[in-house]
Amino acid sequence: MKPLGTAFSLSQPLMSINTFKIFLPALFAGVLLPFGFAPFHIPGLALLSIAFFFCMIQERSLKETLLIGYLFGIGSFGLGVSWVYVSIHQYGHLNIVASAAITLLFILYLSIYPLLMAGFYHYVSSACSSSVSRCVLFSALWCVSEYLRATVLGGFPWLLLGFSQLDTPLQYVLPWVGVYGVSFFACLAASFLGEAYIMKATKRYLLISAFTGTLILPAMLQYIPWGTPSSNAVTVGVIQANLSMRDKWDEGLFWQLIAQYKRAAEHLLKTTQLVVMPESAIPVPAPYISDFMEDLDSKATEVGSAILLGTLQPTETDDTKLYNAMIALGDGQGIYQKQHLVPFGEYIPAPFQAFIERMAIPVANLNPGKKNQPLVFIQNHPIASLICYELAYPSLLRKQLPLAEWIVSISDDGWFGHSFAMYQQLQMAQALSILTARYQIVANNDGLSSIIDERGHIIDSLPAYRDGLLESRILPIQGSTPWVYWGDLPILLICTLVVSYAFYIKRRRF
Repeated sequence: MKPLGTAFSLSQPLMSINTFKIFLPALFAGVLLPFGFAPFHIPGLALLSIAFFFCMIQERSLKETLLIGYLFGIGSFGLGVSWVYVSIHQYGHLNIVASAAITLLFILYLSIYPLLMAGFYHYVSSACSSSVSRCVLFSALWCVSEYLRATVLGGFPWLLLGFSQLDTPLQYVLPWVGVYGVSFFACLAASFLGEAYIMKATKRYLLISAFTGTLILPAMLQYIPWGTPSSNAVTVGVIQANLSMRDKWDEGLFWQLIAQYKRAAEHLLKTTQLVVMPESAIPVPAPYISDFMEDLDSKATEVGSAILLGTLQPTETDDTKLYNAMIALGDGQGIYQKQHLVPFGEYIPAPFQAFIERMAIPVANLNPGKKNQPLVFIQNHPIASLICYELAYPSLLRKQLPLAEWIVSISDDGWFGHSFAMYQQLQMAQALSILTARYQIVANNDGLSSIIDERGHIIDSLPAYRDGLLESRILPIQGSTPWVYWGDLPILLICTLVVSYAFYIKRRRF
């Protein structure tokens, strides 16, 4: 392998590192990564980003490697999760300075994961005796770092590499190995590409063949059917009100809001078996709208249909503490309470709570729902329920399967403003349908309300930032994909064993 940079002494000051060889390329590589995700849908740029990252951390000093990893993270998260600022400032009620400071701290925190991943790779990569082993180690470390980012301190599973590959044949691996597994194979393909650039011409063709095969061979899996669809379709209607957060929470417009949803629901009940309203469609505690709910319940029951209403629900012990909930009315039973809340929008993560309290800044602080909640039923069909940010947590969906026959996810992406978040969230919804082989109803307040089939195709949709009613059909499906049976454990176990073995070889040799 030829070195990619000049020798660097650990005694050198950090700022003396050559800016053009490290600083700008690392940031550039990181910034490329979000372009692989929605709304851009250029998966090749995500792979190119990882390939650049792989090349840049070869034959570097520890300090250089750590800096490259950190700058790569700042570039990718700085662009990819920029919507966090909107959530904090406009709807978390923090001022501009505090919002910018917390957003920056959040990005710097997330960037620790690629930093640590790069550092571990630097330490153990000398145990690798071949190009392929280096690529496998790099991919395993990437997969483990994504899992840690998604779980530590409540987790933030946004921009998982696997979500970016829905427009490539790697999507067909999703039902087998899950999002982390696709992240591993995407990273493996990217590192093969990076290694091909580094290596001599004699080995380059083999690595390019490995890169091509990793991306193309999964296409053979697309013809495997998962699950058994029902022969009886369910007609569904979705209400997309497109209300701004300001109007939605304006007390003076409350009764107009109630009337708008009532008219829309009554219209859809004439032709559909299920009407779905978005997250916090009526943004007051359920007891305050009991007359409205009873009226909808009566009308839905009268025609044998069901309604799913997004609203707020007081906790069992304190009426002032609230759940973000989805309540079934009419020919439906059950309540689902959101478990994973939006950081800074619905709750303040623990590391930032002391700062917020000292600043005396008012913020929303909802309660998370209980784990292992009973499923909601619609006309005797069990369904899986997700609210907004929970689309980023495939494991939460898996707990509701294989019993659930379709998925309902409700959102109000007004929390994120006119940003990437709405499109990224719909992309994650598509991935979840592929993972589980289930139809999905996506009801969003301000756009992209959609019906997704069991292969992740959007079969009906409403445009962003417009009001409208969506009518379509879904098929209840029974059965499981391999991922529903075994989850993420196999791929995470394999990656952990790869990393552990590399550590063992490193210590044994050196």
